[in-house]
Amino acid sequence: MRTHVFLLSSIALLSGCGGASSGACASLVATCFANQEACDDTSGPARCVPCPDGQYATAQGACAPIAGTALVHDFPDSTVMPGEEDKGVCESWTLNNSEEIWVNAVELRQGLSSHHSNWFYVPNNKFAGPDGRWTCSDRTFDELAAALAGGVLYAQSTQAIHEVQKFPNGAAVRIPPWSQIIGNVHFLNASMQATTGHYHMAIYSLPVDQVKVKLVPFHLQYLGLDIPPHEQSRFFGQCKVGEDFYAVKNSQWDLQVYYILPHTHSLAQRFFVEQMGGAHDGQTLLDLPAYNGESHGRAYDPPVVMGDAEGFRFGCEYNNQRDVAVHWGFGDQEMCECLGFGATALSFESTVGTSAQVGTEGPMQLFTGDCSTLTFTWNFQKPGGVPPQ
Repeated sequence: MRTHVFLLSSIALLSGCGGASSGACASLVATCFANQEACDDTSGPARCVPCPDGQYATAQGACAPIAGTALVHDFPDSTVMPGEEDKGVCESWTLNNSEEIWVNAVELRQGLSSHHSNWFYVPNNKFAGPDGRWTCSDRTFDELAAALAGGVLYAQSTQAIHEVQKFPNGAAVRIPPWSQIIGNVHFLNASMQATTGHYHMAIYSLPVDQVKVKLVPFHLQYLGLDIPPHEQSRFFGQCKVGEDFYAVKNSQWDLQVYYILPHTHSLAQRFFVEQMGGAHDGQTLLDLPAYNGESHGRAYDPPVVMGDAEGFRFGCEYNNQRDVAVHWGFGDQEMCECLGFGATALSFESTVGTSAQVGTEGPMQLFTGDCSTLTFTWNFQKPGGVPPQ
């Protein structure tokens, strides 16, 4: 387990990693970008290629260096046995930061059958104990409590081995002084061999005078999944977040969307999120095809301004060839949700907790339910923990 700091240059694209949205790569760039990959046509037919550590895939089809000061940490090694599923496990890293950190990017690499992981920053005395791996319940760790005490830092795409959560330049999440990073991790080894490895995380920070946009998290989730057997189905929610914002702030919804990351499991054939209502009703923010185990976080530069929109319409499509219904859950069950970051006065979580069939679209059965939203005023001066004694 080690931590070190280094400064990365913000100039020059990686040579040999593609980078042209013209020629042979022109028709492939969008597909590559959806999987956080670049397009390479320098040696043979155009193909999607992953970016190396310290690089991220641009919308133009290139790999570019992640700018900023990087704080890097390797978590302890562990082994996940064949067929093993383990959840409720936490990993922690005490930053010992005497000053606030403005995070513009997070990079994660893992090689230990990590199915998914959610990462938070909290005061270093909130879930006190030694760094490393521990059972979340032993310290009464709870994701909502962590998000309220500190905030959300990053979420891993399903089964992604290497992923970069890179916000547009000048946009950042604030980590208060004396904070600890905690990951709530979910391991699932579907292979016939044991895997041994660890999480490698880097957070890339900006000087405060370069921060132009202060980001807060938001979350959309469909918990009321009841996916029928031997059917194609679409579950969608319509969340009028603008109304909830107005009820609290007595002003028009001010959200500008800078980043979205979806999360589904292997039955999903599509994930989508779009604007609902207003002049841009139906405008797509994200529309992904079937689950493929790649990284799917998407940055928006310029951001999507929700403006007069009522809220979000989001959902997932499934093709369930099993003999039984599938519900929200872990293992062989399903999920349909996304984490977002935006510029706004209120953080929020919108949840669809029920489902009822509302029609069909060809062979597709359509389901929806009521959406409820919780809003949270975000304090950009939120205090951190305590200096070491």
